[in-house]
Amino acid sequence: MKPLREAFDFSGKAVLVTGASGVLGAGIARVFAESGALLFLGYREGKEKAEALRRTLPHPERHFCLQADGTDQGSVQACVDEIAGAVRRAQRVFSTLINNAGIYPVAPLADLDADRWRAVVDANLTATHFFTRAASGIMGPGAAIINIASTEAHRPVHNHAHYAAAKAAVLHYTRASALELAGSGIRVNSVSPGLIQREGLEQAWPSGYRRFVAVAPLGRTGQPEEIGAACLFLASEAAAWITGADLLVDGGVSLSSAQDPLIPWSAP
Repeated sequence: MKPLREAFDFSGKAVLVTGASGVLGAGIARVFAESGALLFLGYREGKEKAEALRRTLPHPERHFCLQADGTDQGSVQACVDEIAGAVRRAQRVFSTLINNAGIYPVAPLADLDADRWRAVVDANLTATHFFTRAASGIMGPGAAIINIASTEAHRPVHNHAHYAAAKAAVLHYTRASALELAGSGIRVNSVSPGLIQREGLEQAWPSGYRRFVAVAPLGRTGQPEEIGAACLFLASEAAAWITGADLLVDGGVSLSSAQDPLIPWSAP
């Protein structure tokens, strides 16, 4: 095993973060960029946000923004083909895929018709499969795939049956793909975040915010970069013997018996 300082150095490596136009994706991207990685910032919508993020990263000129619809297999494959060419030109190793993109609308079970159900399952689960399938084809031994799940994959809440089911499936997909890709030297793990801080969260969702903080043993919401740090660890050589695992990063909320099961921790 390399010295720890070297294990977390991603110089010479390239990383794809899907959903990079969102708050969590941006935080993950910043952590990897600060560790020396070349970033591919994937987005479905929100090109302006992805470009704005790219400009704030260290060495912005070497990072790329790529549009892809994760629910469309052809769009995903075209994105990965573009990454393969860019990685060759940059003489980097495509080392890491972070499957972060997803949606989390709130709706009661009775309102989950076929379209609403499929939209959430496709955005959170099918997209994870399409990107994993395409990206693993251009990855080599030592590469890592990190799937962003949720605490709701472990403990479902009211009005989130579609989301909780999709994220629970992501956990099992992580284990299944870890088994299949181990022979290629590719590790697959997941991270399950709790409520992540974003601008205006406390004002937009005051009751949920207060309840989360009240039951969180560490007394606060998480920062996007803290999820990024968990991803960095799982993608690094420090985690070279970890695959098929899920890392809960929720400030200890999952330990609390006081959590209100009727309120989704994913803010509207």
